[in-house]
Amino acid sequence: MNKQGQVTIFVIMAVLIIGGIIAYFMIRDRFVVNSIPEEFRPVYDYYLSCLEDSTQEGINLLGEQGGYIEVPDFEPGSSYMPFSNQLDFLGQGVPYWMYVSGNNLLKEQVPTKKGMERELGDYVSNKIVDCDFTDFVLAGYDVYIEEGEAVVIINNLDVGVDVKNKVTMFKGNSSVIIENHKLEIPSKLGKFYDLAIGVYNLEKSNVFLEEYAIDVMRLYAPVDGTEISCVPKIFNKEEIRIDIVEGLSANIATLKVNGDYYDLSSAKRNYFVVDGLNVDENVNFMYSPEWPTRVEMYGDLVAQPVGLQEGLGILGFCYVPYHFVYDINFPVMVQFYDTENFFQFPVAVIIDKSLPRGVLPTTSGSLIESRVCEYKNQDVEIRTYDVDLNPVKAQISFKCLDAVCQIGDTEFSEGDAVLEGKFPSCVNGFITARAKGYLDSKFQISTNEESSANIIMDKKYELGLDLGNVEKALVTFSSEDYSTSVLYPDVTSIELVEGFYNVSVYAYDNSSLVFPETNERRCVDVPADGISGLFGAEAEKCFDINLPATEISFAVVGGGRTTEYITVVDLENSVELNINVPLFGLPLSLEELQENNLAVEDEVIYLSFE
Repeated sequence: MNKQGQVTIFVIMAVLIIGGIIAYFMIRDRFVVNSIPEEFRPVYDYYLSCLEDSTQEGINLLGEQGGYIEVPDFEPGSSYMPFSNQLDFLGQGVPYWMYVSGNNLLKEQVPTKKGMERELGDYVSNKIVDCDFTDFVLAGYDVYIEEGEAVVIINNLDVGVDVKNKVTMFKGNSSVIIENHKLEIPSKLGKFYDLAIGVYNLEKSNVFLEEYAIDVMRLYAPVDGTEISCVPKIFNKEEIRIDIVEGLSANIATLKVNGDYYDLSSAKRNYFVVDGLNVDENVNFMYSPEWPTRVEMYGDLVAQPVGLQEGLGILGFCYVPYHFVYDINFPVMVQFYDTENFFQFPVAVIIDKSLPRGVLPTTSGSLIESRVCEYKNQDVEIRTYDVDLNPVKAQISFKCLDAVCQIGDTEFSEGDAVLEGKFPSCVNGFITARAKGYLDSKFQISTNEESSANIIMDKKYELGLDLGNVEKALVTFSSEDYSTSVLYPDVTSIELVEGFYNVSVYAYDNSSLVFPETNERRCVDVPADGISGLFGAEAEKCFDINLPATEISFAVVGGGRTTEYITVVDLENSVELNINVPLFGLPLSLEELQENNLAVEDEVIYLSFE
């Protein structure tokens, strides 16, 4: 029994000793701070406030720069893909969390919370010795701050900072040394970062920004449709681009994430609320037309009417069908904020041929362009010239099978425009050179055998256009490699290159021609139902055709065609192109309208250069 009692006493003593050690380390820093003589208290409080200011500066930088203090090295975009890896936001580069690189790779650069803690710790560590004690020195203090290290923990509602460095303060015969300094700064940095990750993952998996952008595209731009008209419909690519950009600017700003930080003016506004996440902080989505934006439109910009062709007079009306697809790439800034806290990050929104990008399964990045472009292992030297062998700076791409790879730009060097680039190995691929003011030029090459290419580019020349007494006309120049159309007199100039052209002019004038509504019943013979139909028996089936009244506001009143070889001399030495167009008169019936359209195929127009 005595032995058991002795063991119990030793156990109790051990527990007391361990508990005392733990308690000592828990209250040591507080004891040291509390033991500071009052005469040194103002100096030390100033030092703590200086550390707090430095920490707050770092927190602000993390919030403003998408979770980075030291932003990743800058990666430029290209004329094909306008994104760099940073969005210029009010003069400050904010790293994209997801973007498309200049060579068309979809990349991510999402910071981690550990990385943010490390960067903030390094930032504070570098500021440890920067505090200015001049006022205290004038008051008789000597203060010595040694370098040290700051360790940071980012919590939901605060940021904890543990600084280890020696601070020595003297005044007269008194002194004090403090080596550990603890701060706790109220901040929602951790909470906002977690919310940002939630919104980002929702965008990765649900592509909700792309879905809203596609809705904007369909609302603000022509996609698929048919118009009742007997004249060609001409689409202005630049006007459509402006409409899309303005639509994005107006609609992206109205998006919300499901939560309690807003009130909807009506139930219809639920369309702009993104489901899949609940937030209790302010969230803002921002897009500016000034930011890098790419809008590419694919389709026939001049849609021809159906119903005027020979043999189609039975229709009794005309219609113009059209179809377009789009590539749209633009940035969106996502912001979380209250009166004292702020965090933002940008992402690139990617629509490819009117479809949203695919869902991203990982954070390592994925390819948009073909994997062929990953293996650029052939050295090829490209030189680009105009027809007079003057160097032309051009953007170079390479097509191998169905893959299109962005290579780079030729640059001026010693009187030439040269690019020494890496190409994938390919048999009978095509190099494309593109430059402003020049026609795109293609060069066939087998990169597994050839190592150089000299590409000649045709310059575009702008000429004034005069059609005499014609009120309105569609003028088209079409060659094997280049085609262009203008609606005269809305456009009174045209860009041409040297080449052999098929030229056509359709002249129009105001018309009050109205085709009344028609209701007609037609019957046709169709195979009979049942077994008898298998043996050739037929039955009559009738159906009603109801056509609405159609008003023709413009009608063909003249025009014609010609073929012409236009030389560089014609283009260089001329400022205006005159076209003599035969006129037929205003049609008064559908038959006359058809006759005018057919007459354009037979009449000849004449070109003259001034």
